[in-house]
Amino acid sequence: MEIAKYLDFDFLIRFLEGLQKFLGDNSEVVVHDYRKGYDHTIVYAFNAKVSGREVGGSPKGGMITLLGKELEPMKDSLQTFSNGPQDHFFKSFTTLIPDEDGKIIGSVCVNLDVSDLLMAQKALQAFVQYPVTPHTPPTTDIDALATKNVDDILQYYIKQAETLVGKPMSLMNKEEKVKALDYLDQKGVFKISKASVLLCEILHVSKYTLYNYLEEARSGRNQ
Repeated sequence: MEIAKYLDFDFLIRFLEGLQKFLGDNSEVVVHDYRKGYDHTIVYAFNAKVSGREVGGSPKGGMITLLGKELEPMKDSLQTFSNGPQDHFFKSFTTLIPDEDGKIIGSVCVNLDVSDLLMAQKALQAFVQYPVTPHTPPTTDIDALATKNVDDILQYYIKQAETLVGKPMSLMNKEEKVKALDYLDQKGVFKISKASVLLCEILHVSKYTLYNYLEEARSGRNQ
């Protein structure tokens, strides 16, 4: 007999509770039931204090905004990165639950707060970078970008800005965002037409706020 015949909902809940404990205090597991709409979908929540939610709550806006009526074809687990409360950053995966007819009726979401890991990654990267020797002259921006296209150049300077500030753009506070934009502006990034759109998405700000920050950076530079 197939092992699936021995599995039931009680087992699933016990497994998810064990999975959360295994992943540790920076993780949470949330079970959603969509059969009565999207206002109050959370029916089980293990360590949900990580994201500040509880049973009776609703899914993250991204679930509804990105998928909406397109829930049906999304059969595979979805892996995402997103901002959480108080400048925390989450790596998540969501597995949708279909009924016998294939209609999506719920989901299981696992969220892991990776903010500390990202900061550690930055610190380790800065510590173990290969030293420059007299036989290997430092690479200039022009050398590094000579063979790159516009998209690669944009991504290159975004990474450089994150290294300068010391954290991913999505975790930066206002002052750090201004500093990063100041660097990008001096590198001519805003001459690339798609730069502002991409930066708004990465920084999670509106275009109006982005240009306010940019103006603040330019004003501070000219003082």
